[in-house]
Amino acid sequence: MDFFSPPSADDRLLRQAAQGQAQALSQLVRRHQALAYTVALRVVGNRQDAEEVVQDAFLKAFTGLSEFRRAAKFSTWLYRIVYNTALSKKRSRPPLVDLPPEADPVMEPTATADGWEAVRRADQRKYLTLALARLPPEDALVLTLHYLGEQSIAELCVILDKKTSAVKMQLLRSRKQLEQALTDLLPTEFKHLL
Repeated sequence: MDFFSPPSADDRLLRQAAQGQAQALSQLVRRHQALAYTVALRVVGNRQDAEEVVQDAFLKAFTGLSEFRRAAKFSTWLYRIVYNTALSKKRSRPPLVDLPPEADPVMEPTATADGWEAVRRADQRKYLTLALARLPPEDALVLTLHYLGEQSIAELCVILDKKTSAVKMQLLRSRKQLEQALTDLLPTEFKHLL
């Protein structure tokens, strides 16, 4: 945590949780469950395992709060736990695949817009979700974490346990793959969609 900036909402909630306030833990879950689920879903490939991974990861995170060194953001630490838990789950089971493109909660609308704007945003979400589903899971994951989860490259390095150069190359490759997937889905329209 930077000493010159005010504490983040997560920092305040973590302090309250350390004081035994249960509602602080539930607020942390609400703040991070959608992206945690998306991370798990991208790794394990099915809803049932993803839900189990998220439950296990939150349990691990909350029981290990004393180990959390505030050098990183709570979200970075949490998503690293989710990612590792999902990798362990994936290795321990044969893959079940039931991931339709519409299953991604991070792509759900956060605010309602009126009229044509709502239609435009719904189309953007639909085609972006379809395009992400065409990418290899690890590439869709890095794009989701970086752009939708607003994780920096340094945070991605921590979450994915990769070097900066590897994360930058994966982002570059993933963006090109996403552009190609959008071009395949919408040969003439995709430039206007974004």
